[in-house]
Amino acid sequence: MPVINLCQMMSPLIVLLLAVSLLVDRAECHSDGQGIDGSCADLTPQHGPSAKSSAPPYTITFSPTSYTASQSISVTLSASSSSFKGFMIQARNASSCSTSAQGSFNVVAGTTTACSNAALVHSSSISKTKITTNWIAPSTSVGHIVFRAVFVQELNTFWTNVVSGVLQDSTLPAPSAAAQCSGTVATTPTQAGSFAKDTECGKTKGCFSSCGSSGCTFSVIWQKTSSTSVTYTLKAAYQSSSGFYIALGFSGDTQMGSDSVIGCAYQSSSAVLYTAENVGKTPNPFSDSQISLSSGDYTNGVLTCSITRPISGSGKRYDLNQAWTLLFVLGAASITSGVASIQYHNQDFFISESSVTASSIVDIAPLGKDDALVKAHGCLMVVAWVFFASIGLVVARYYKPVLSGTMCSQKIWFQVHRFSMVLVLCVTAIAFIIIFVKEDGKWSDLEGDETYLQGHPIMGVMVMILTILNPVMALFRPHPGTPKRPIFNWAHFLVGIAAHILGVITIFFGIQIKGATTPYYATYIMGAYVAWQLFVKLLLEIITRVKFNTKENTDSYEMNNKDNSSPNQSDSNGKKKALLKKIIFVIHCVVIAGLSAAIVAVIGVGTGGGD
Repeated sequence: MPVINLCQMMSPLIVLLLAVSLLVDRAECHSDGQGIDGSCADLTPQHGPSAKSSAPPYTITFSPTSYTASQSISVTLSASSSSFKGFMIQARNASSCSTSAQGSFNVVAGTTTACSNAALVHSSSISKTKITTNWIAPSTSVGHIVFRAVFVQELNTFWTNVVSGVLQDSTLPAPSAAAQCSGTVATTPTQAGSFAKDTECGKTKGCFSSCGSSGCTFSVIWQKTSSTSVTYTLKAAYQSSSGFYIALGFSGDTQMGSDSVIGCAYQSSSAVLYTAENVGKTPNPFSDSQISLSSGDYTNGVLTCSITRPISGSGKRYDLNQAWTLLFVLGAASITSGVASIQYHNQDFFISESSVTASSIVDIAPLGKDDALVKAHGCLMVVAWVFFASIGLVVARYYKPVLSGTMCSQKIWFQVHRFSMVLVLCVTAIAFIIIFVKEDGKWSDLEGDETYLQGHPIMGVMVMILTILNPVMALFRPHPGTPKRPIFNWAHFLVGIAAHILGVITIFFGIQIKGATTPYYATYIMGAYVAWQLFVKLLLEIITRVKFNTKENTDSYEMNNKDNSSPNQSDSNGKKKALLKKIIFVIHCVVIAGLSAAIVAVIGVGTGGGD
């Protein structure tokens, strides 16, 4: 192989390796909790972006509530809705606002010490929902204490200055709230329009809620009232001067449609029961005398409705002995003559992370609605396999004789093919790394999804292997005219086609995974892409194979051709065929660009949960 060809083939790979190394370096930032002493004073990760200003979905609790010198205090860091990968916690004086840390922590599994042993940090970036350790008080009195922490959900998503209540120094009078350092929280707070979480969640009651240290924005609590009935209490913070509603759907999937719904609407100091069955996106209200609204109240910006219904199913009332995914929605409504009329809920739509029955005693959170890394992974895979791969494969198969001119000492078709497929490799590799960084050891964990969808991660690995294999094969391809050239032609072709087919199937699976929260109609757009791709290939195959007159040679590319040469197209029919192919190619590029953009837009900005 000429040296220039080898250099040209390796240059994109070098760029890829540099990009990968940068990504890996960034992804590994403080993944083991080491090298973060620069964060000891301000409890801010040195990641670059600013901390989140929203209420953190994490809490710090301790027991007992007071301490003496050298006493051991149990401290627990908990996630109320979203897991965390990293953290740093210190004990500080509650009133002096000093950055000096007090006492020390016992190291437990998954943790290590930092800041001269005065702080506890993560020792791995595996996602976690709870860490319990012991804080050892200093040997002399240091005053009332608060625990301050930073929680890192993802590399660029973290909350600083998460503060516990006050741990009292038993040798001193009770602390004054006015004297405490700014940001200190003495009790579990609730903001206006939020409410405290039920302490029995997951113990004696089943719960589906979105709660943080500043309270809950919504919750669904259920408990059996007898062996045959169950009461669901729906609560949501909602500020509105007009009517609105909250509703709970029982669904067999994560999409709106074929759901049994209970809820209540509120307007003008009156709450009424709402029951319906969703057919597609259209709710069809129905009456059921065995479903009743036990209570309905709107206080301090929080609507609370308790609804009692039989556990058994009948007609449009689903059997709650079966496991259903819970869908919680809220939106505008009006009440006329005691009948609720609801409007579409838009973005206020939440999906339970697992399916439950009326007997389930669980405490579950909603699926994430906006995971930037998951969206980036999906969008990049679409760009690679729906756009670039479609161009690269079609050009190599059908446009050798049409684009036989040279550009930069190489044939145009080859330059287009190589450029497209190198981009497929680079983009796929970046998407592959992103999802591994995001999942952090749980890349194959798709619990709760359909069995066939759990093949998505394995298929993704296979796509990555095939994507790397083809350019490696190309580096060692035999020279044109040599006996082994046809073997390479077939191997290169089959690996490329297999990667493309598997890549498209993997995308189909990916957009159906619950965690992706991609709208259901994304599958229709993908279906349109497959139909278009097959149509174009069939059309090009016909144009390539069919002779317009008896003297014309076919311009097909023979896989067994040792020199990859193409028939001469100097006759007028050949020129017409070439022009027709060029027109089809332009149309093909425009169509797949539009379809790719549509799928990316749906993944990136579409409403989640298949809604």
